Parts: sequence; C-alpha cells; structure tokens
Amino acid sequence: MNTQLNIMIMFDSCVFKEQLHYPEQKEVILEFDNIKKPLTVKQIKINGLITNIFYNTFFTFKNSNETISSVQTIEKDGIFKLKIDDLYLRSLRSSNWHCSQKKEDFIFNYEFTRSSFVEKYRDRNHIGFDKKFIPCFGCSNTYGAHQPDTDTWPYLLHKKTGKNFLNLGVRGSGIDAIFNNLKLLYQKHQYNQAYILFPAFERRIVRAQIENLWLRIFSTVRIFDIKESWHFFSNKILHKKMEKVKKNILQDNLNQYSKKFLVKILNFCKKNQIKLYCSSWSDDVYTYLQNFEQLHILPTFPKLSMFNDRADDGIHPHKKHYQYFVDQIANNW
Repeated sequence: MNTQLNIMIMFDSCVFKEQLHYPEQKEVILEFDNIKKPLTVKQIKINGLITNIFYNTFFTFKNSNETISSVQTIEKDGIFKLKIDDLYLRSLRSSNWHCSQKKEDFIFNYEFTRSSFVEKYRDRNHIGFDKKFIPCFGCSNTYGAHQPDTDTWPYLLHKKTGKNFLNLGVRGSGIDAIFNNLKLLYQKHQYNQAYILFPAFERRIVRAQIENLWLRIFSTVRIFDIKESWHFFSNKILHKKMEKVKKNILQDNLNQYSKKFLVKILNFCKKNQIKLYCSSWSDDVYTYLQNFEQLHILPTFPKLSMFNDRADDGIHPHKKHYQYFVDQIANNW
C-alpha cells in the first residue's frame, strides 16, 4: 500500500499536522520542551478518520530511556511518537473489522484490551486456546456490549463453575457468522462442547473484496453513515453487497436462510461429536430450537424488562441480566 497520509494530532492546547508517504515513512515524531502544564491527547485523525488515540502512541522522557505506550497525557519534556503499520491502517479503514487476503476467515472486531492490539482471532478476555476450553458463541448479548469483559455471561459462567468458558461473541453477529467462526475454530483448536446464545434470524454476513483485502461485516453494521472516501465502508462494491443482502433478508419472510445455517451448526457438531448447549434472546429462535432433539436447550435469556439496569449505552443488557442467565443455567444442570 503506497499512500499519502494526512495526519492531525490534537492536544488540548495545540494541534500538529503532518504528511507521511506510507510505507516509506512510518512515524510522526513530536519533541516537547519546557512543558509547563500537562498536555492531553484529545484526538488523532488520519485522512479524515478518527483513530483510537491509545493505538501505537509512545512517549520517551527527556534524558531517560523510559518509554510509555498508550499515551494520554504529556507532563514532562520528551519525544512523542505515533507509529504507523499495516494493521493500524487496516483497522482504521475498516472500523476495526478484521479483513484479510483470504475470502474465508474468522469474522470479528479487533479490540484494544490491556495494552494489547493484534489481528489474531481470540476470546474477549484474551485467555486464548492453549488449554482445554468451552467456546461461547453469540452476538452483542454474548460479547457484552458496552460493559467490562468480566461482566459477560461466559465470564460469569467461568467464575461460577471453574470451567474454561471463552467469550467468542461478536457484536451484530447472525447465525451464519456463528457457523463460520465455530467451524473455523474447530479446524484449528478442537473442542467437545460449545454454548451458543443465538441472535435473531434476520441477520447475515456481507462480504466484499476491496483492493487486495476481503472485508466481512454484518447486515447490522451501519456503513452508509460513513462519508470519508478512504474508509472501506465507502466502497461502492460493499454498498451494493449490503443493499442486496438487506433486500434478500426482506424477501426471506420465513427466515429459511438462517434456519439453514442453524441446521449446518447442528450437523457439524453432531459429525464432530461436539455437545451443543443453546439458548436465544429471540422468542422466534428459541421456539424453533425446540424442534431439535439432539440439542441441550438452556433456559431462555432474560427479557430486558426483568431489570431496569442497562449497559452503558442504555440499550444492551446489564450484568444483572447475565448473572441471572448464568444462575438459571447452573440451576438446571
């Protein structure tokens, strides 16, 4: 990728602008002398897109070898660096959706957690797949949108049982995406149990090849609000794909598409002797699950109205909902 990057770094009392010709130039270096009061990093923009200010920022103190990362505030003299690499730019242009040169790949959001930012598919708590594990698949109600990773039902189930439940929820996910990730994960790291909190039927994967990369997002992702042409969401091919998928969803009034993928999940688990435990927050999906004898049906996910508390966005479930769900699961063992 050869491209010109227009970079703007905004502090609370000053703004720096610089152009880089990437990949020949990969750093913005700012030297600060005679700091009299703390400077706070307010915003960083690259080609008009707002970045996460904690990615790839470093500060080395003057007359010292000490360097800190994820810089929020500059209180002493020294050198501030913003480092640019391919992952940094891909994540920015894709709103942190994983994109790769492979047409078939895991579908997930990159996440900056505990000073770690990589493009590797992993559980939300970053425990990893080295030890025997039980994957928990689902959408934002499994991921735990707008809540700490330790408030989610897979983590609470892990704490209650001592078993290695891993949170593999992906925000906005549909049943087709759960099958995609479940199958690919088994091919890399075999497991003998899986838990799924199924989302609603009316969701689908949207795939598009942009430049030399495949971007995979969901029909729930709002791409038409993005106006900056450098963002992958502004790509005309992706727009056409999204419009086609949304049209197909409307025409599929019996939800045959998602039901087909649900059966694929069941058949895959049966073939590979994976014991499958399932529930849903959708009444229609939960009712449909009752048709399959080989499933271990978990209690239904609690209605939002059960508790007044909500996640920080005011919309998603609260820890109380997740704890109730976990307690119901444990009580039915």
